[in-house]
Amino acid sequence: MVQSLVSNVVSQLTNLLIQEAASLGGVHDQIEWVKTELHLLQGFLKDADSRRKRGDERVENWIRELRDVAYEVEDIIDRVKFMAERLRQRQRRGFMGTISRYSHKPWELITLYKIGSEIGKIKEKIKNISESKDRYGIANLGESSAANESSQSLRESSPHSYDDNIEVIGFENDKKEIMSQLLDGNEKTRCIISIVGMGGLGKTTLARKVYNDPAIGKHFDTFAWVSVSQSYRGIELLKDIMGKVMGIKKKKETTTEITAEGLQLMGEEDVRQRLHDFLRDKKYLVVMDDVWRVDAWREMQRVFPDENKGSRILLTTREMEVANRARTRFPPYELHTLNDTQSLELLWRKASPSKQDVPTDLKELAQALAKRCGGLPLALVALGGFLSGKDPNYDEWSSVAQSMDWEDSGDRQQCFNILGLSYNELPYPLKPCFLYIAAFPEDSIISTSKLVRLWVAEGFIPQEQTRTMEETARDWLHKLVQRCMIQVVKRSKAHGRVKSIRIHDLLRDFGLEEAKKDEFLHVCSCADMAVSSHISSHRAAFHSRTQDEVAVSSRRLRTLLGFNLSLTNGRRFLNGLKLLRVLDLEGTRDLKKLPKQIGSMIHLRYLGLSNTGLKRLPSSIRHLLNLQVLDVRDTCIYWLPKSFWKIRTLRHVYINIVMFLIAPISGEHKNLQTLRIQGYGFDMDAMYIVRLLGVRFIKNWVTIPGFTLKVAIDEACERMFGESLGKALEKMDSLLSLTLSLPIRNIPGDVLFAQAPNLHQLRSLNLWGRLLLKQQQQLLDSSHVLPNLTKLKLSYSKLEQDPMPVLEKLPNLRFLLLAIEAYVGNSMSCSSAGGFPRLQHLKLAYLNNLEEWRVEVGAMPSLTHLIIYSCNKLKMLPEGLQQVTTLRQLNLIFMPREFNDRVRNEDGYKVRHIPSIIFEHELH
Repeated sequence: MVQSLVSNVVSQLTNLLIQEAASLGGVHDQIEWVKTELHLLQGFLKDADSRRKRGDERVENWIRELRDVAYEVEDIIDRVKFMAERLRQRQRRGFMGTISRYSHKPWELITLYKIGSEIGKIKEKIKNISESKDRYGIANLGESSAANESSQSLRESSPHSYDDNIEVIGFENDKKEIMSQLLDGNEKTRCIISIVGMGGLGKTTLARKVYNDPAIGKHFDTFAWVSVSQSYRGIELLKDIMGKVMGIKKKKETTTEITAEGLQLMGEEDVRQRLHDFLRDKKYLVVMDDVWRVDAWREMQRVFPDENKGSRILLTTREMEVANRARTRFPPYELHTLNDTQSLELLWRKASPSKQDVPTDLKELAQALAKRCGGLPLALVALGGFLSGKDPNYDEWSSVAQSMDWEDSGDRQQCFNILGLSYNELPYPLKPCFLYIAAFPEDSIISTSKLVRLWVAEGFIPQEQTRTMEETARDWLHKLVQRCMIQVVKRSKAHGRVKSIRIHDLLRDFGLEEAKKDEFLHVCSCADMAVSSHISSHRAAFHSRTQDEVAVSSRRLRTLLGFNLSLTNGRRFLNGLKLLRVLDLEGTRDLKKLPKQIGSMIHLRYLGLSNTGLKRLPSSIRHLLNLQVLDVRDTCIYWLPKSFWKIRTLRHVYINIVMFLIAPISGEHKNLQTLRIQGYGFDMDAMYIVRLLGVRFIKNWVTIPGFTLKVAIDEACERMFGESLGKALEKMDSLLSLTLSLPIRNIPGDVLFAQAPNLHQLRSLNLWGRLLLKQQQQLLDSSHVLPNLTKLKLSYSKLEQDPMPVLEKLPNLRFLLLAIEAYVGNSMSCSSAGGFPRLQHLKLAYLNNLEEWRVEVGAMPSLTHLIIYSCNKLKMLPEGLQQVTTLRQLNLIFMPREFNDRVRNEDGYKVRHIPSIIFEHELH
């Protein structure tokens, strides 16, 4: 870990000396000296780390001193960058700024003097560290691999070389037995089936294989999978189950009378009653994964009705007592470790994904390695992932076997030893990335987009000339997947990138232990009531804590992550944390206000406030000149200082339309990759919007007889939005993702697509709202200047002309969604041979007027997945679909029975080549 930190600091110092030479003044030579000395000390870290692991306390202290110095240098780097940015801002003000380009104001001279003084103290510390290494006999074993390992070596294998859905080795009979109990037609009573076994044995993996089996999908009416874990909250678990069995999504997508927002406001008894009533008439399957305590099952069981319809509840647990207490007809199903043959097969499948058998010269050694894993699938998978990075020859594998010479210390510790082997062999830059994942709560499904943004904000990811840091971070994420350190939950349909991940409990426990040793991360949960002010780590994550428990005053804290917090006093919580780089309070309840002092957190790069109760941002956020991410999705924040857009480091911004109109984007934003503008919410007071928009609103006021205030506001906002959007997109030539999810009557498509030439890097475009186009040709023009667009979502667009002849010309489009009256015509045609050349996923949803769809021969030559969702007037599948031989899956959801019967019978010849056809929620 320290190797990665020191290497990162040396790299930052190198860039600082190159980029900010004019700002460094008299401290340039001192910084050069620090960089050189730290670079030399890197060569000693490998020996120091190995001796620390053998229990050498003196070396432990030496490493701690070097780590603290590296953090101090990081602080100085941030301060110099801040001062340099202030100097650049002054230069942008015109002639006087140019004159003072190489001069410094008094405050800058004072700052440089203080920095020089602090560097002097750091130099003394480095000298002492260098001298003590000789006394301790720490040897130079060569420069740290963190310094030598290029990003190219971390990308050398294909991100898709491993199958996320590799078959469960040795569980074939287990799966059959569980399936037979779930599908037993003779047993009509509601039954609980428990899979019991120790951690790492594969309970969740087996349950998922069963849950995802097509036979299960056909047998039950509705489904839910929930993770319980040790720190579950009953009401949240109930809402999770209810949302899944009832198909509750955001209001714009849901077909139920309850919206996601409404569900969150419901009380526990109301949720219990509605859930019970809904399930009463259904044959349901609910999987409760990782149940730790009897109380958890006892608290949940009364919401599951037993109406003799053959419903099932599947539990996974480590505790036999939980399984016995939940038992109905079927006895607990106890998983056992794999035998030697199965262990060897699983190890080899992970070590070498090719279908070849184990080479003869390796077989005996491979058997010995597999045997050391004690039949634990998690250990075998981890070791196999580790070996996949080695050449499959005897010498390489023999050296691994020699390093596994441990005493027998129990299954958990043996598994930890194998995980340690994989972790220790990770390239140094990947170690902090892996440990960071342990900050998330147990059993979390983690968004990789968010994780990547956090890694970048933390400074883990280097800047390369031809790639964004986010692209590099995603490559590193794939490396962790390939080494089986994390599990893929979902991949994107557009290009197969990992969208979400999870980490096994034991791997998370291991990561927490390592993070604690290196003072990398401290996790404070309800079960851990340690005083927060005693945190010695530079990063802290708070899980399910309340205001009284979460008083942070650690002056050295650089990262603060909150999960399920309840805060009313943000000022008390954030008091004195001036060194923060990352502040993420997503989902924090009762947080109404941020302190003005947040503007003094000048190093802040990530500010995550989504789904909180905040109504306003302090004007001081304009001082956050290092900010990369601002996320205020699903809040009541409707104000942004205009000077916010002077922050040149912005990379990902999520705001609402009122914020956008109050503070229109100005200037160039060469770093901005993501811009998401959403609606202002239907519960917002109309006059409040008027007051916020002020003069600009009055100028755009509409006075048409019969208009309500709401319609007038929409009309005025529409005009203002068109003006602001055009100017905003003029200089955003680095934008990769644009989302406009707006409540106004029309999205000004003519303005949007007029700026398309400036959006040549755009990969994802998501438009929710009526798309106003003066001419359909404007869409066509955009297809020629959006060469990199891979994902397009249109919802409520209300296009009157068939969009397919236009969209099929997009050369790299891989995912297309037309939803909720995106097209209001009754006929649609994919007519061009070779049209949609790379389209793989097509989803048509709620196209209420669509009656006829034609697909000509040669169209959609790459299509693999087709979803048709609630297009109730569609008469039949297109004839040309039988020519789309690449199609692998067809989902028909909420379609009329007559339509489905036609697909099953007279139109069967159109789809007989499709391996998987799924009918869901058929309408009678």
